[in-house]
Amino acid sequence: MARQATARSLRRARSVGRAAALHQVGRLDEADRIYRAVLAADPHDFDALHLSGVLKHQQGRSVDGLRLVAAALRARPGSVPALTNYGVILDALKRHQEAVATFDRLLNMGACDATLHFNRGNALNNMRRYAEALASYDAALALAPDHTDALYNRGNVLAALERHEEALASFDRALCLAPRRGDVHVNRAATLMKLQRFHAALESADRALSGDANSIPALNNRGSILTELKRYDEALAALDRVLALCPDHAEAHNNRGVALAELGRYEEALAHYAHALRVAPDFVNAHINRGNALRSLLRMDEALASFTQALTLDPQNADADFNDGLARLCLGDFRQGWKKYERRWEKHKNAVPRPNYPLPMWRGEKELRGKTILLVAEQGIGDAIQFVRYAPLLAALGATVLLRVDAPLAALMTSVPGVSRVIGAGEALPHLDWFCPLLSLPSGFGTELATIPANVPYLWSDEARIAEWRRRLPQNGRQRIGLCWAGSREHLHDRRRSLPLDRFAALLSVPGLDFVSLQKGIAPGEAGILRQCGVTQLGEEFADFADTAAVIAMLDLVISVDTSVAHLAGAMGKAVALLLPFSPDFRWLIGRTDSPWYPTMLLFRQTAIDDWDAPLELLRLELAELARHAPASASAAPMPA
Repeated sequence: MARQATARSLRRARSVGRAAALHQVGRLDEADRIYRAVLAADPHDFDALHLSGVLKHQQGRSVDGLRLVAAALRARPGSVPALTNYGVILDALKRHQEAVATFDRLLNMGACDATLHFNRGNALNNMRRYAEALASYDAALALAPDHTDALYNRGNVLAALERHEEALASFDRALCLAPRRGDVHVNRAATLMKLQRFHAALESADRALSGDANSIPALNNRGSILTELKRYDEALAALDRVLALCPDHAEAHNNRGVALAELGRYEEALAHYAHALRVAPDFVNAHINRGNALRSLLRMDEALASFTQALTLDPQNADADFNDGLARLCLGDFRQGWKKYERRWEKHKNAVPRPNYPLPMWRGEKELRGKTILLVAEQGIGDAIQFVRYAPLLAALGATVLLRVDAPLAALMTSVPGVSRVIGAGEALPHLDWFCPLLSLPSGFGTELATIPANVPYLWSDEARIAEWRRRLPQNGRQRIGLCWAGSREHLHDRRRSLPLDRFAALLSVPGLDFVSLQKGIAPGEAGILRQCGVTQLGEEFADFADTAAVIAMLDLVISVDTSVAHLAGAMGKAVALLLPFSPDFRWLIGRTDSPWYPTMLLFRQTAIDDWDAPLELLRLELAELARHAPASASAAPMPA
């Protein structure tokens, strides 16, 4: 009898061995039949239970697989391979805490190999315990430096921790070992996007596609990257390929919506966000992007509802909170708006770099007598000009006010009342008690619509600069009109706010006025248009904004799109005609023809997206009226003593 039992045992072992060989080469159905036959003969055969459980997991039947491996462990509770696979299957079933406990049990038993640490890292990664996952991947790599999967997943957790340069290095190490791994190229591209290295990101996405032209993650990344590069038609083509392969791909619908929104095709964008949210109702970024599109259509109540939904799903989401704040500021809800605007430092999309000083940031403390505060310019030149108006209020509280701005503004800002000293970038700082970014001042002062400090002028040119430029201006006594038709091409929304010069042609044809170009960075062909229309060209010769201010001081009116020149003219108390897109920046509010920030400014708004005809025609009529009834040109307004 013992001999027969031994023979049966040998036959079962040979059968399990044959099944394991078939299993290893991917012939799963054949292996499964043999495992089942062995277990029919002996339901407690450890190897058949263990390997059959692994096979069931590989076939997508993880619940059955876990049951079989658990049965194997009842036969051999200390089996390292079975415990390892038990933890892997638990992790696949999203029982991540139990998986980590299983791997920890193995470590406590003295097991120590790269695969164990790798699997433990995966379970921790799935629980979003990224720092612990990173430690596990590092332990795996200490034992097996060429563990490509550990390098890849290490890069992923570093990216989740926003340590993007380190993530990139980990992906690069993985690619040195496996240059054709498409998944590594895909996530490397995503990391390069976070680092705003879009051309390098595109190269990585294309490397992934060279191995698999239908890689959905690579195509989706490619669409997002091309959108960032403003190559919108190519972006849409890449995303269309994703949707042809997977019509309900929520991320591709969301990303296609973003590209369409950048083109001003907001209704089409909304349709894609709606599709994304039907597929994935908890897709926070789709709710945020939907809110932004609705805000661009001035459908503010719906926009706020979208941001609220995003914040319900993710209460700490800075992008949702910040964009909700922008919508509220547009509506004049300054109480909530300025508070939410402070999230600009934390948001992921186009985050504003946070000034870093080893001293407390001023947030509205009133006891400033005898204290020194540094005001720090941030974002654009126009922002600095608009919000430096708060310097006199701080000085009135007894503070010594210092101001740090970039070189083009330094000379001009010496004219601001209450500013004791203007400090250039890189210049050593004296003793300070507080600092405050300029755009945090409205929040600090609790500014509401009725309390906007709008005492203009608060910037002046000086007589010496005015004298330098006076001879360059027309001296025939007619009204002088300054022109600025475009802002920086690097501005996020420049396509919406700037105009080609030829759209100004109707304005330049109004007789009886002298036009002066304040524009820097004139595009090819524009100089010829200016000469043909008899426009005096000065902007290209300005060395800094003190020069711009000197010329503006001798003008009667400035016509500008939403750029720093408009802010400067408004801060100087000059008459300004501001041309605004349909969905303007938050500071111009909505539905008004005036600005509470600049009392001498009139707003000429688009009444439909991308349609400049109506505001330009209205402005042309105003200019014609001005030419008919205008007095002689105004004299210069020097800085007061």
